[in-house]
Amino acid sequence: MGSKGFLHIIQGQLSPSPFSLFIVLVVHNLIIKIELCIQLETDSKILLEKATKALQKYKVHAVVANELLTRKEEVVVVSSSGNVVVRRDSNKPESIVEDNLIRLLVDRHSTYIKESLT
Repeated sequence: MGSKGFLHIIQGQLSPSPFSLFIVLVVHNLIIKIELCIQLETDSKILLEKATKALQKYKVHAVVANELLTRKEEVVVVSSSGNVVVRRDSNKPESIVEDNLIRLLVDRHSTYIKESLT
């Protein structure tokens, strides 16, 4: 970020959600924070329902919904603007789902920053 700001990713220990992360950008003494929650579930039938409830209950920006059996292949990012399925790039054997998840979250954080500054 250079001299323009600092980017921090920290575990949300002060959050009511036991599995939360904060992405915080500090620019010229302005704090821009996105809070994420992680939902892990063994039953795919109730995963999105629980993730949606977590989104509302903990008032976070997004919930990363993981099904236990497929969590290394795909996750679903649940937010008020809709759900996005994020998959591992199967054309690259070394690819992990987190690569594409991080890209999505960085894009969303950049959009959030632009909207916060206007």
